[in-house]
Amino acid sequence: MMFTHTLMAQLSITEDETHPNRQFVTESHGLTNPLVSVVITTKNRSRFLREAIESVLSVERQGFDLEVIVVDDGSTDDTLEVIQAYPVKVLRLNGVGMVQARNAGFQKAQGSFVTLLDDDDVWMPNNIKLHLELFRQHPEFGAVHAQSQLVLEDKTPFGQPVPEGPLRSGWIFKDLLSYFPQVGTILTRTEVAREAGEMDPKLTGDADWDWLLRIAKRHQIGTIEQPVLLFRQRDHAVEELSWRRFPAMAKIFHHHTRSLGLLERLSLEPILWRHRGAWASGFLRAAQTNYVNGERKRAYRSMYYAFLCSPPHAVYNCLRSWPLKTPQAAKKHNIS
Repeated sequence: MMFTHTLMAQLSITEDETHPNRQFVTESHGLTNPLVSVVITTKNRSRFLREAIESVLSVERQGFDLEVIVVDDGSTDDTLEVIQAYPVKVLRLNGVGMVQARNAGFQKAQGSFVTLLDDDDVWMPNNIKLHLELFRQHPEFGAVHAQSQLVLEDKTPFGQPVPEGPLRSGWIFKDLLSYFPQVGTILTRTEVAREAGEMDPKLTGDADWDWLLRIAKRHQIGTIEQPVLLFRQRDHAVEELSWRRFPAMAKIFHHHTRSLGLLERLSLEPILWRHRGAWASGFLRAAQTNYVNGERKRAYRSMYYAFLCSPPHAVYNCLRSWPLKTPQAAKKHNIS
Protein backbone atom coordinates (compact mmCIF):
# COMPACT_ATOMS: atom_id res chain seq x y z
CA MET A 1 0.00 0.00 0.00
CA MET A 2 1.03 3.63 -0.32
CA PHE A 3 2.23 6.43 1.87
CA THR A 4 1.48 9.98 0.74
CA HIS A 5 2.43 13.44 1.87
CA THR A 6 -1.18 14.14 2.69
CA LEU A 7 -1.64 12.40 6.01
CA MET A 8 -4.94 13.94 7.03
CA ALA A 9 -7.56 16.53 6.25
CA GLN A 10 -6.82 20.15 7.00
CA LEU A 11 -8.08 21.55 10.29
CA SER A 12 -10.15 24.72 10.14
CA ILE A 13 -8.06 27.35 11.92
CA THR A 14 -8.58 31.09 11.80
CA GLU A 15 -5.60 33.43 12.07
CA ASP A 16 -5.19 37.17 12.33
CA GLU A 17 -5.05 38.62 8.82
CA THR A 18 -2.98 41.57 10.07
CA HIS A 19 0.04 39.41 10.84
CA PRO A 20 2.84 41.40 12.53
CA ASN A 21 5.43 40.10 10.04
CA ARG A 22 3.37 40.96 7.00
CA GLN A 23 5.61 41.83 4.05
CA PHE A 24 5.04 42.99 0.51
CA VAL A 25 7.03 42.38 -2.60
CA THR A 26 8.22 44.89 -5.20
CA GLU A 27 5.94 47.14 -7.21
CA SER A 28 6.29 45.19 -10.45
CA HIS A 29 5.62 41.85 -8.71
CA GLY A 30 7.62 40.19 -11.51
CA LEU A 31 4.47 39.38 -13.51
CA THR A 32 5.17 40.93 -16.91
CA ASN A 33 5.75 37.74 -18.92
CA PRO A 34 7.73 36.28 -16.01
CA LEU A 35 10.33 33.55 -16.26
CA VAL A 36 9.41 30.49 -14.19
CA SER A 37 12.29 28.23 -13.17
CA VAL A 38 11.44 24.53 -12.83
CA VAL A 39 13.94 22.39 -10.91
CA ILE A 40 13.65 18.64 -11.53
CA THR A 41 15.88 16.43 -9.37
CA THR A 42 16.59 12.90 -10.52
CA LYS A 43 18.72 9.83 -10.00
CA ASN A 44 18.49 6.60 -11.99
CA ARG A 45 14.83 6.97 -12.92
CA SER A 46 15.08 7.78 -16.61
CA ARG A 47 11.87 5.89 -17.39
CA PHE A 48 9.93 8.44 -15.33
CA LEU A 49 12.12 11.47 -16.04
CA ARG A 50 11.25 11.62 -19.73
CA GLU A 51 7.55 11.94 -18.93
CA ALA A 52 8.19 14.54 -16.22
CA ILE A 53 10.20 16.76 -18.58
CA GLU A 54 7.68 16.42 -21.40
CA SER A 55 4.82 17.35 -19.08
CA VAL A 56 6.59 20.59 -18.17
CA LEU A 57 7.44 21.50 -21.76
CA SER A 58 3.85 20.86 -22.91
CA VAL A 59 2.17 22.94 -20.21
CA GLU A 60 -0.35 25.61 -21.27
CA ARG A 61 2.11 28.51 -21.46
CA GLN A 62 0.15 31.75 -21.42
CA GLY A 63 2.04 34.91 -20.46
CA PHE A 64 5.13 33.28 -19.00
CA ASP A 65 8.38 31.63 -20.08
CA LEU A 66 10.02 28.51 -18.68
CA GLU A 67 13.52 27.67 -17.57
CA VAL A 68 13.87 23.94 -16.91
CA ILE A 69 16.82 22.82 -14.79
CA VAL A 70 17.39 19.08 -14.40
CA VAL A 71 19.69 18.20 -11.50
CA ASP A 72 21.17 14.74 -12.04
CA ASP A 73 22.52 13.48 -8.72
CA GLY A 74 24.96 10.88 -10.00
CA SER A 75 22.81 8.67 -12.22
CA THR A 76 24.44 5.56 -13.69
CA ASP A 77 21.64 4.65 -16.13
CA ASP A 78 20.74 6.47 -19.37
CA THR A 79 19.49 9.59 -17.57
CA LEU A 80 21.99 11.91 -19.27
CA GLU A 81 20.94 10.71 -22.73
CA VAL A 82 17.31 11.33 -21.84
CA ILE A 83 18.05 14.85 -20.59
CA GLN A 84 20.08 15.77 -23.67
CA ALA A 85 17.07 15.12 -25.89
CA TYR A 86 15.27 18.17 -24.48
CA PRO A 87 15.89 21.95 -24.36
CA VAL A 88 16.75 22.00 -20.67
CA LYS A 89 19.69 23.02 -18.51
CA VAL A 90 21.65 20.23 -16.83
CA LEU A 91 23.41 20.31 -13.48
CA ARG A 92 25.37 17.15 -12.63
CA LEU A 93 26.19 16.28 -9.04
CA ASN A 94 27.76 13.26 -7.39
CA GLY A 95 25.32 11.69 -4.98
CA VAL A 96 24.71 14.61 -2.63
CA GLY A 97 21.11 13.59 -1.89
CA MET A 98 17.76 14.99 -2.97
CA VAL A 99 17.69 17.93 -0.55
CA GLN A 100 21.11 19.22 -1.57
CA ALA A 101 20.23 18.61 -5.22
CA ARG A 102 17.15 20.78 -4.80
CA ASN A 103 19.21 23.48 -3.12
CA ALA A 104 21.71 23.43 -5.98
CA GLY A 105 18.89 23.78 -8.49
CA PHE A 106 17.45 26.73 -6.58
CA GLN A 107 20.84 28.45 -6.68
CA LYS A 108 20.94 28.15 -10.48
CA ALA A 109 17.39 29.41 -11.00
CA GLN A 110 17.18 32.71 -12.86
CA GLY A 111 13.41 33.13 -12.98
CA SER A 112 11.20 35.46 -10.98
CA PHE A 113 9.36 32.37 -9.73
CA VAL A 114 10.63 28.90 -8.90
CA THR A 115 9.05 25.49 -8.43
CA LEU A 116 10.22 21.93 -7.89
CA LEU A 117 9.19 18.70 -9.58
CA ASP A 118 9.99 15.16 -8.51
CA ASP A 119 11.15 13.05 -11.44
CA ASP A 120 8.31 10.53 -11.10
CA ASP A 121 5.50 13.09 -11.01
CA VAL A 122 3.73 14.71 -13.94
CA TRP A 123 2.47 18.24 -14.48
CA MET A 124 -1.09 18.70 -15.63
CA PRO A 125 -1.55 21.25 -18.46
CA ASN A 126 -3.06 23.86 -16.11
CA ASN A 127 -0.04 24.04 -13.79
CA ILE A 128 1.60 27.46 -13.29
CA LYS A 129 -0.96 29.57 -15.16
CA LEU A 130 -3.44 29.26 -12.27
CA HIS A 131 -0.72 30.21 -9.78
CA LEU A 132 0.36 33.27 -11.74
CA GLU A 133 -3.22 34.46 -12.07
CA LEU A 134 -3.59 34.29 -8.30
CA PHE A 135 -0.30 36.14 -7.85
CA ARG A 136 -1.64 38.89 -10.13
CA GLN A 137 -4.77 39.17 -8.02
CA HIS A 138 -2.83 39.03 -4.74
CA PRO A 139 0.64 40.56 -5.03
CA GLU A 140 1.06 40.13 -1.28
CA PHE A 141 1.36 36.34 -1.65
CA GLY A 142 4.87 34.97 -1.32
CA ALA A 143 3.91 31.51 -2.58
CA VAL A 144 0.89 29.68 -3.97
CA HIS A 145 0.12 25.97 -3.74
CA ALA A 146 -2.53 23.88 -5.45
CA GLN A 147 -3.83 20.33 -5.13
CA SER A 148 -2.43 17.13 -6.62
CA GLN A 149 -4.18 14.03 -7.89
CA LEU A 150 -2.96 10.73 -6.47
CA VAL A 151 -2.24 8.17 -9.20
CA LEU A 152 -0.88 4.65 -9.45
CA GLU A 153 2.39 4.01 -11.26
CA ASP A 154 0.52 3.75 -14.57
CA LYS A 155 -1.17 7.11 -13.82
CA THR A 156 -4.54 5.60 -12.95
CA PRO A 157 -6.12 8.16 -10.59
CA PHE A 158 -7.60 7.21 -7.24
CA GLY A 159 -9.07 9.14 -4.34
CA GLN A 160 -9.87 12.82 -4.10
CA PRO A 161 -7.42 15.65 -4.84
CA VAL A 162 -5.08 16.42 -1.95
CA PRO A 163 -4.83 18.31 0.28
CA GLU A 164 -8.55 18.15 0.84
CA GLY A 165 -10.52 21.39 0.75
CA PRO A 166 -11.72 23.80 1.73
CA LEU A 167 -8.32 25.53 1.69
CA ARG A 168 -7.74 28.99 3.10
CA SER A 169 -5.37 31.59 1.68
CA GLY A 170 -3.50 34.30 3.57
CA TRP A 171 -1.64 33.83 6.83
CA ILE A 172 -1.98 30.04 6.91
CA PHE A 173 1.05 28.92 8.91
CA LYS A 174 -1.10 27.00 11.39
CA ASP A 175 -3.13 25.45 8.59
CA LEU A 176 0.08 24.18 7.01
CA LEU A 177 1.02 22.41 10.21
CA SER A 178 -1.81 20.02 9.46
CA TYR A 179 -1.17 19.09 5.84
CA PHE A 180 1.73 18.67 3.41
CA PRO A 181 1.19 20.19 -0.06
CA GLN A 182 3.04 18.17 -2.69
CA VAL A 183 6.12 20.21 -3.56
CA GLY A 184 5.37 20.12 -7.28
CA THR A 185 2.19 22.16 -6.69
CA ILE A 186 4.01 25.05 -4.98
CA LEU A 187 5.11 28.12 -6.95
CA THR A 188 7.23 30.58 -4.98
CA ARG A 189 8.61 34.00 -5.70
CA THR A 190 12.33 33.41 -6.10
CA GLU A 191 13.19 36.27 -3.73
CA VAL A 192 10.95 34.67 -1.09
CA ALA A 193 12.42 31.21 -1.67
CA ARG A 194 15.94 32.54 -1.15
CA GLU A 195 14.91 34.59 1.85
CA ALA A 196 13.64 31.37 3.48
CA GLY A 197 17.08 29.82 3.08
CA GLU A 198 18.08 26.39 1.85
CA MET A 199 16.19 23.22 2.62
CA ASP A 200 17.76 21.45 5.59
CA PRO A 201 19.82 18.42 4.46
CA LYS A 202 20.12 17.20 8.06
CA LEU A 203 16.43 16.32 8.16
CA THR A 204 15.67 12.69 7.34
CA GLY A 205 12.49 13.68 5.52
CA ASP A 206 9.94 16.41 4.75
CA ALA A 207 12.56 19.15 4.30
CA ASP A 208 10.20 20.78 1.79
CA TRP A 209 7.47 21.03 4.47
CA ASP A 210 9.94 22.62 6.88
CA TRP A 211 10.95 25.09 4.17
CA LEU A 212 7.34 26.00 3.34
CA LEU A 213 6.55 26.58 7.02
CA ARG A 214 9.45 29.03 7.16
CA ILE A 215 7.91 30.92 4.27
CA ALA A 216 4.44 30.81 5.83
CA LYS A 217 5.72 32.49 8.98
CA ARG A 218 6.80 35.55 6.99
CA HIS A 219 4.49 35.69 3.98
CA GLN A 220 0.89 35.13 3.04
CA ILE A 221 0.30 32.07 0.89
CA GLY A 222 -2.40 31.48 -1.69
CA THR A 223 -4.17 28.20 -2.36
CA ILE A 224 -5.88 26.76 -5.44
CA GLU A 225 -8.52 24.08 -5.06
CA GLN A 226 -7.72 22.38 -8.34
CA PRO A 227 -5.25 19.57 -9.03
CA VAL A 228 -2.30 20.63 -11.16
CA LEU A 229 -0.06 17.58 -10.77
CA LEU A 230 -0.26 13.78 -10.97
CA PHE A 231 1.36 12.53 -7.76
CA ARG A 232 2.62 8.98 -8.30
CA GLN A 233 2.33 6.56 -5.41
CA ARG A 234 4.50 3.50 -4.92
CA ASP A 235 2.72 0.21 -5.49
CA HIS A 236 4.73 -1.55 -2.78
CA ALA A 237 5.36 -1.02 0.91
CA VAL A 238 8.22 1.37 1.75
CA GLU A 239 8.24 1.11 5.50
CA GLU A 240 11.97 1.80 5.95
CA LEU A 241 11.82 5.02 3.95
CA SER A 242 8.70 6.06 5.82
CA TRP A 243 10.24 5.26 9.20
CA ARG A 244 13.11 7.64 8.38
CA ARG A 245 10.56 10.33 7.60
CA PHE A 246 8.46 9.94 10.74
CA PRO A 247 11.00 11.41 13.22
CA ALA A 248 11.56 14.34 10.86
CA MET A 249 7.83 15.10 10.85
CA ALA A 250 7.72 15.28 14.65
CA LYS A 251 10.95 17.30 14.79
CA ILE A 252 9.69 19.84 12.26
CA PHE A 253 6.37 20.20 14.03
CA HIS A 254 8.00 20.85 17.41
CA HIS A 255 10.61 23.18 15.92
CA HIS A 256 7.99 25.43 14.35
CA THR A 257 5.67 25.51 17.38
CA ARG A 258 8.09 25.75 20.30
CA SER A 259 8.21 29.58 20.18
CA LEU A 260 4.43 29.79 20.66
CA GLY A 261 2.80 30.31 24.02
CA LEU A 262 1.87 27.35 26.17
CA LEU A 263 -1.87 27.57 25.54
CA GLU A 264 -1.31 27.94 21.79
CA ARG A 265 1.00 24.93 21.72
CA LEU A 266 -1.55 22.88 23.64
CA SER A 267 -4.25 23.89 21.16
CA LEU A 268 -2.10 22.52 18.33
CA GLU A 269 -1.39 19.14 19.95
CA PRO A 270 -4.42 17.48 18.27
CA ILE A 271 -2.74 18.16 14.92
CA LEU A 272 0.36 16.22 15.93
CA TRP A 273 -1.86 13.50 17.39
CA ARG A 274 -3.60 13.11 14.04
CA HIS A 275 -0.27 13.01 12.22
CA ARG A 276 0.83 10.17 14.50
CA GLY A 277 -2.40 8.31 13.88
CA ALA A 278 -2.06 8.69 10.11
CA TRP A 279 1.49 7.35 10.22
CA ALA A 280 0.40 4.40 12.38
CA SER A 281 -2.35 3.57 9.87
CA GLY A 282 0.13 3.80 7.03
CA PHE A 283 2.49 1.34 8.67
CA LEU A 284 -0.39 -1.09 9.30
CA ARG A 285 -1.27 -0.91 5.61
CA ALA A 286 2.37 -1.67 4.85
CA ALA A 287 2.20 -4.62 7.25
CA GLN A 288 -0.84 -5.95 5.42
CA THR A 289 0.81 -5.54 2.01
CA ASN A 290 4.01 -7.25 3.14
CA TYR A 291 2.11 -10.11 4.76
CA VAL A 292 0.02 -10.71 1.63
CA ASN A 293 3.23 -10.72 -0.43
CA GLY A 294 4.74 -13.37 1.82
CA GLU A 295 7.28 -11.02 3.41
CA ARG A 296 6.46 -11.86 7.00
CA LYS A 297 9.56 -10.29 8.57
CA ARG A 298 8.82 -6.95 6.91
CA ALA A 299 5.18 -7.25 7.96
CA TYR A 300 6.13 -7.66 11.62
CA ARG A 301 8.57 -4.77 11.38
CA SER A 302 5.87 -2.54 9.89
CA MET A 303 3.57 -3.49 12.76
CA TYR A 304 6.33 -2.54 15.19
CA TYR A 305 6.72 0.87 13.55
CA ALA A 306 2.96 1.45 13.77
CA PHE A 307 2.99 0.90 17.52
CA LEU A 308 6.01 3.19 17.93
CA CYS A 309 4.18 5.97 16.07
CA SER A 310 1.04 5.82 18.17
CA PRO A 311 0.11 2.83 20.36
CA PRO A 312 -3.54 3.88 20.80
CA HIS A 313 -4.11 4.33 17.06
CA ALA A 314 -2.32 1.06 16.29
CA VAL A 315 -4.35 -0.89 18.84
CA TYR A 316 -7.61 0.64 17.62
CA ASN A 317 -6.90 -0.19 13.98
CA CYS A 318 -5.74 -3.71 14.79
CA LEU A 319 -8.95 -4.35 16.72
CA ARG A 320 -10.98 -3.05 13.77
CA SER A 321 -9.12 -5.17 11.23
CA TRP A 322 -6.16 -7.39 11.99
CA PRO A 323 -3.56 -6.63 9.27
CA LEU A 324 -1.75 -9.97 9.20
CA LYS A 325 -4.28 -11.90 7.14
CA THR A 326 -4.07 -14.43 4.35
CA PRO A 327 -4.50 -12.94 0.87
CA GLN A 328 -8.08 -14.15 0.68
CA ALA A 329 -9.04 -12.59 4.00
CA ALA A 330 -7.14 -9.38 3.28
CA LYS A 331 -9.25 -8.73 0.18
CA LYS A 332 -12.33 -8.48 2.37
CA HIS A 333 -10.93 -5.89 4.80
CA ASN A 334 -9.20 -2.54 4.64
CA ILE A 335 -7.39 -0.66 7.40
CA SER A 336 -8.53 2.96 7.48
